[in-house]
Amino acid sequence: MDDCFGSSEALVQVSDMLARIRAAAPAPVGVERVTLGQAVDRILAEPIVATLPLPRYTASAMDGIAFAHQGHQRFKLAGEALAGHPFEAWVAPGEAVSITTGAPLPAGCDTVVMAEDIAVSGEWVELSRPEAVKPGQNVRHAGEEITVGDHVLAAGTLLGPAQLGMAASLGHEHLDVHCRPRVAIFSSGDELRRAGTDIDTTASLFDANASSLAACLKRWGADVVMTDILPDSLEKSISHLSSASRQADLIITSGGVSAGQADLIRFAIQQLGQVSSWRVAMRPGKPMAFGHIEHVPFFGLPGNPVAALVTLMQFVQPLFRQLSGQVHWEAIKWHAISEQPLKGRGGRLDLLRGRYHVDAQGGIRVNPLKEQGSHRLSSLYDANCLIELPDDMAGCNAGTPVTIQPLGELI
Repeated sequence: MDDCFGSSEALVQVSDMLARIRAAAPAPVGVERVTLGQAVDRILAEPIVATLPLPRYTASAMDGIAFAHQGHQRFKLAGEALAGHPFEAWVAPGEAVSITTGAPLPAGCDTVVMAEDIAVSGEWVELSRPEAVKPGQNVRHAGEEITVGDHVLAAGTLLGPAQLGMAASLGHEHLDVHCRPRVAIFSSGDELRRAGTDIDTTASLFDANASSLAACLKRWGADVVMTDILPDSLEKSISHLSSASRQADLIITSGGVSAGQADLIRFAIQQLGQVSSWRVAMRPGKPMAFGHIEHVPFFGLPGNPVAALVTLMQFVQPLFRQLSGQVHWEAIKWHAISEQPLKGRGGRLDLLRGRYHVDAQGGIRVNPLKEQGSHRLSSLYDANCLIELPDDMAGCNAGTPVTIQPLGELI
């Protein structure tokens, strides 16, 4: 076990912290079979391999007429082909069949002309612009999108509307998906109270972190199995965390990881597991721990609400994505131009809350918010991005290219 006040007190660079986290991430947490209706935003556990082609048959892409392209301008109508009701007979040269979008192309036909480009007179039809007709136009060929044996969706794919539509079109009623990781979330401190309870002293606070962290993790697909407040008691902290390690796949605390007298998370972890680092070279979020409690991954996040959510995004999210089975996940980052001077501290990654907008030329421009205090939770919903100032940049002038992390619906 690491000594809480030994070499682990050194600031760990963000890239090194991320490398430690990725290396320590456990395998995904099991597989379950669910219906298509239950699979939205789940992670596919087994690849989908096509057992039939898409389209399943050669069909018309337009409403119009189908015929064999042999230079004819006038055709005799031989019948009609509808989606679900194909024309069964052979279509001879000089004949045509009226056809609807999605209907199977009749035998003997290779071309479709849309209804707007034909003139119908009784049982005869004439092309309005025969010179514009090309052989094979407006035809969807069987297997042109998917052929039998194609690996259509890889394991680790996040299942959204398009992926589920593809699975349905290949005939899948059920899918094998990774189980949702179970997460236990604790806030630390005798001063905290749950929302809805009575504030009994002037030194009490309602706990914001458990709710905001749980909401973010649920959006990522977590099954949050518990949220609780850890009192300033070493014995009770050890009991709560040990119990969580038997129920959860990931344990997260906020507060209690700095060097204060009442910051007991450190001492509780000494009894239950190990921590590879206690401080990271990032603002907000310097006091942040990562390790394991009885072999379950553990993150000790800062107590300030903004710092807790920012460190959740930067460090917990990569491990959670691996734990949930999502492969090839990368945080979204964009290039932008700062419209104002930016100021950091140097020596650590500064993440400034900001707002970006797209200018008339399509470029992304960004400005920092005036208030950057890590206790100001409102600054996160007033922001729509985080502006990165790397550790080798103490500040920059207006007009400087910067990297931003769009918050989107994460926060």
